[in-house]
Amino acid sequence: MQDYAQQESDFQAGIPPRLISIFYSVFDPSKGPKVVFEVPEGSIISTEISTSIIDFDLISEYIIPKPQLCGHLVSICTESYKIMGFPVYIEGDKYDRNAFMFNLSFVFDRDADTSSYEPVVRKVARVLTSLETENEFLSNEATKDVMYNIIEQLLEDLNSYCECQIPINSANTINLKLFPTYRNPPPVYDYQVPICTVNLKALMDDNWDITMKKIATHINGIHHVKKIAEIADVDYGLARKCMEHLLYYGCVILVDIFQFSNVYAVKPDIMRIIEDETVQSECLSYVKKPDASPPSFAKLFSLYCSLKHGSTLKEWVQDNQVESLNIDIRRFISFGVIKGFLYRVHKYPILPEPHNQQSKLQPQLRKLLNGKHHYDEICTMEGCSARKLDETLAAEPEVKFVWR
Repeated sequence: MQDYAQQESDFQAGIPPRLISIFYSVFDPSKGPKVVFEVPEGSIISTEISTSIIDFDLISEYIIPKPQLCGHLVSICTESYKIMGFPVYIEGDKYDRNAFMFNLSFVFDRDADTSSYEPVVRKVARVLTSLETENEFLSNEATKDVMYNIIEQLLEDLNSYCECQIPINSANTINLKLFPTYRNPPPVYDYQVPICTVNLKALMDDNWDITMKKIATHINGIHHVKKIAEIADVDYGLARKCMEHLLYYGCVILVDIFQFSNVYAVKPDIMRIIEDETVQSECLSYVKKPDASPPSFAKLFSLYCSLKHGSTLKEWVQDNQVESLNIDIRRFISFGVIKGFLYRVHKYPILPEPHNQQSKLQPQLRKLLNGKHHYDEICTMEGCSARKLDETLAAEPEVKFVWR
């Protein structure tokens, strides 16, 4: 379950996209933009046995562009592919037309997230520029053919190992490494419950921030963020920042507060687990009570499907005699939420305007009854249980409820 959650987290490290091709092009004084080397062969320039995946003539003005665009990262897209390069313009009277222009371009699928490759493309361009200005590595007939071996190794190593080390000469080596990219995490709220996807205790060392250590110790899949902050004696804001940090690196995922008054419903995505035996096996092992035999997956599937709007978890347990099935109800619900085929139906109280001015509700609570705050949020802010909030709002007949 931990492995799956870590893989499925929206905020996990992005896997670098696969390179389709790399090609090296220059500006030929007599022919204009020209592809000198390509890997694989025939990917950019058609041969007798293969048709190119890209029409170079259509994109050549962006591969070897006007000098104003040189020295900048340039990405262009065709119908199926994305090409990223860093065109370079080097002035010098030793060159024809007093300038040498080149570009090492990387080709990906059109929809690939290429952010992890941006620093790599820039670095390769800087290294090649340095080699050219120092000893004419690219323009010299005696050394320019080495470029084919370089781009061949670049393609192989970056696709296979996400890094490469290519010695050029006794003084220069191309060292590249693709680093994972992470999406910015969403805001963390006090009422959310963190669940670990990795063993945080095993990861802790002396270099960890003291506040992070205190917070991580109390993450148990039950306490919400505010409760963890109180137990750890940490400022609420710092606790949220710590959670965002853990969320950023895929160490935790956030779920709702588990209560038997909650209402859950299934999404159409639940049908995909019927065809995935790995998920079925994972579900059985995750939701069963320790040292107990779980029911069949068919039974678990029918239980998930019986969760619906208008029925609380307590009513669902009673209707389906769940307590006799040797399953951990909290983990049963968490599994569905983490997998994405189960969602929480929240309860939003609304106090219409104008309301009874003689209301006994506290002003702070009245402000929250605008249909924008659900029970989890209100209860966490007020420090009360859902039952207590129900009792408080029951005394106000004008309060209405929306479930969504």
